[in-house]
Amino acid sequence: MPTITGCGRDWTALPSDLLAAIASLLTLIDYSTFWEVCQPWACSVADVPPSPHHPYLLLSGSDYDSESSDQFVFFSLPHNTLYRLSPSSTPHQPRNPPPLRRHPPQRLRLPRPRRLRLQLPHTQPLPAVVQLLPLPPNLFRNASFSKVVLSSSPASGGSLTVAALYGWSQLAFARAGEDRWHLYEDEYPDRSYEDVAFRGGRLLALTSQGALLAVELDGDYADCKVVVYDPQDEQFGSYRKYLVVDDATGDLLQVRRELDSGDDDRCSTVRTESITVTRLDEERNVWIPVESLGDRALFVGVGSSVLLSGKEVRGLRRNCVYFTDDRWNLRFSEDVKGDRRDVGIYCLEDGSVQPCLPPDDRFNWPPPVWISPSLSQVN
Repeated sequence: MPTITGCGRDWTALPSDLLAAIASLLTLIDYSTFWEVCQPWACSVADVPPSPHHPYLLLSGSDYDSESSDQFVFFSLPHNTLYRLSPSSTPHQPRNPPPLRRHPPQRLRLPRPRRLRLQLPHTQPLPAVVQLLPLPPNLFRNASFSKVVLSSSPASGGSLTVAALYGWSQLAFARAGEDRWHLYEDEYPDRSYEDVAFRGGRLLALTSQGALLAVELDGDYADCKVVVYDPQDEQFGSYRKYLVVDDATGDLLQVRRELDSGDDDRCSTVRTESITVTRLDEERNVWIPVESLGDRALFVGVGSSVLLSGKEVRGLRRNCVYFTDDRWNLRFSEDVKGDRRDVGIYCLEDGSVQPCLPPDDRFNWPPPVWISPSLSQVN
């Protein structure tokens, strides 16, 4: 039987519908490689998104000084593979720097910014300024955002509202086109927020004190109304809570993650002990236990939580909760860089926890986060 090889074949001449069908089945990493093969292939799949994919773990850095590294590392759980990506080598960028364009009044425009250096004319010496000292890590974490959620996808072109938790779990919001954040001044100073989510255009907030609030945004102001109050949530202990919107059914889920602090041979650690999932019964305004997620899986941690189906995403472990360490803003010492991160997969069926991150100290800090890039929007 003769062997078919690629020698002498013009693979750029493959039918565009065949290329599109192939691209729709590729994983995200393979899709980006497919795009870069040649111009005809790229044009054929410009409007074809990659197949639904398993979220990646984004790990900053590739060496022992990860904070100063110029690389991003993506970890694929289904393939147990690390992918390294430099910001300057992202797909869809030309190999040669694009030209500068001049626009009045005296402005230079760079269509696709890269690492270029411009020699500007000499100007008069700048006046002396006050030296700005680095902000201590504990103060920086107290002023930084711990979570940001969007009311809709920016690609939809409609109105967009952004809600954020900052500092010690305080609430802020802004709308597209505004030049400042609106800080919500809570009438209850001791109230702190665990999570926020948009559902049907309405902002919902979950408090540490067991209340689910509906936040009405009106201009510069916000008004909170209690939807559900669960006094059993006002208990001592170490835990995290998340809001998850089930896009398939419209249900609102609450994920409660019980934590345990312990000591190992090297540093203080926090470990997930158990996870429970409840669903909001809107007729009775109570949370109902969810015994099983079926063939689906939850992803929680830094960023928006998401519920995915194993029928659409390959390599997904059914009836499980994938979690990452999102307590970085509560740590004050530089020693936290040595802490092992609380990252794993919790099985709701038997309560077991499986690790999902390589045991490599280089990926301890900054803590890993779930990310689902959308190359279809980049195209």
